[in-house]
Amino acid sequence: MSGIFKAISRQRSAVDVAGAGREAITTQFSKGRLDTCGVYGHLSPNEENLLADLWERILDDFDKPLDSIEGDPIARPVESDDDLERKKAKEVQESSPFEVVEGCMFNQSVAEKCKELGIVSECGADGELVPKFETQLPDNTLKSVFWSVVREDHPDVLILRFLRARKWDLEKSYKMAIAAIKWRIQEHVEEIVWYGDTANDASLMWKGVSYAHGKDRLGQPIIWSGSCLHHQKDQSYPQLKRYLIWMMETLRQLLAPPIERVCLIMDLTDHSNANMDWPFVKTFLKFLEAYYPECLGICIVYNGPWWFSGVWKLISPLLDPVVASKVQFAQKPEGLLKFIDEKELLEKRGGKDAYNYEYVKPHPEENKLMFDKEGRAASAEKLRLLQDQFVQATTDWVNAKEGGDDDGFAAAARRRVELSDQVKAAASDLDKYTRARHFYNRTGVLQGNVVDWTKVQSHS
Repeated sequence: MSGIFKAISRQRSAVDVAGAGREAITTQFSKGRLDTCGVYGHLSPNEENLLADLWERILDDFDKPLDSIEGDPIARPVESDDDLERKKAKEVQESSPFEVVEGCMFNQSVAEKCKELGIVSECGADGELVPKFETQLPDNTLKSVFWSVVREDHPDVLILRFLRARKWDLEKSYKMAIAAIKWRIQEHVEEIVWYGDTANDASLMWKGVSYAHGKDRLGQPIIWSGSCLHHQKDQSYPQLKRYLIWMMETLRQLLAPPIERVCLIMDLTDHSNANMDWPFVKTFLKFLEAYYPECLGICIVYNGPWWFSGVWKLISPLLDPVVASKVQFAQKPEGLLKFIDEKELLEKRGGKDAYNYEYVKPHPEENKLMFDKEGRAASAEKLRLLQDQFVQATTDWVNAKEGGDDDGFAAAARRRVELSDQVKAAASDLDKYTRARHFYNRTGVLQGNVVDWTKVQSHS
């Protein structure tokens, strides 16, 4: 570890992260200026050097089997035998079926509900909307799995999340990243992305327990999460966990530098004890802290009941200090308006956007390209060649840094930026073959890499 890295690490470790974070959050919104410190495209020379150091560590292990690389322990916030829980849910579905909401039965997936409604694809042999999952991983090396995690992101954006989360400590950042990558394999994230919302619990999608809509004053997508719509008994834990992972993966598509975080509104209007779900709370908090770091810009707890302060005392110790520093409270619309312009705030919460969530069901042929194996293979090969070029440019960049070649370092850095744009475009093309279209595609909010909330906003 270089002397400069040690100095920066000591300096940042001495900061009261929680206190500084809380002040920074309120300051950003009061000034209307996004804090881009440590964000891709806004790195200091020292931060760029640390990024190169971490890339050097990654490339050293790139061709090794993932299982042979040491990472942080993979924490399981809830001890659950998912296979057993799925079996139990299936037994209930078959022996004692009950309706959860609007004709959606317990443990019924969106795909099953669509088939019941006559929404079937001509591409599928049995009318299935999405073909059977096929992994795109050629092997179990870090290289292969790493690129499956990056998907349409810029690779530096992903790596910088772990560096910021571990306060630029190289070893801690690397072990955290390896653990997150291994966790994705264990949780079958690639498969979750493949099937998209068609494999989600239908009642969760029909109710709109959580959904993205609009942006806050800093440009961050707003995630509305209405606790009164959630009941633990309405779905199995594995299905709830799947929904949460799908949501997190989908939200990644709504982000682009310098907007790398979201605004989460925990709407506690009409909340009661019946809506509390500790397994869900613990799972969500662990995902934010360990597996999707630096994705939360601010969390606004809105309109909590008088007794919620007691619940908060139980929750707050479970939070990472950085996450805790981003939590704000608002009891009235005036509190929300500090963070969200009235044109972006829902009318039912005191704003002027008359939008009301309604799930848009899949179109029968929206995933037609996923059935095209030849097209998928050609797209994958194009992406692989560009990824190899990016890795070579990154190797040149790292070597130039180590050799003290400032001109070579700058030239390689420019080459990396050019290639990263090409990699992102190629990955977006492959995405059409490996990710089922979802709610935000159907509403028109997400088209390619363009996010446009005006497609669904209705101002009063």
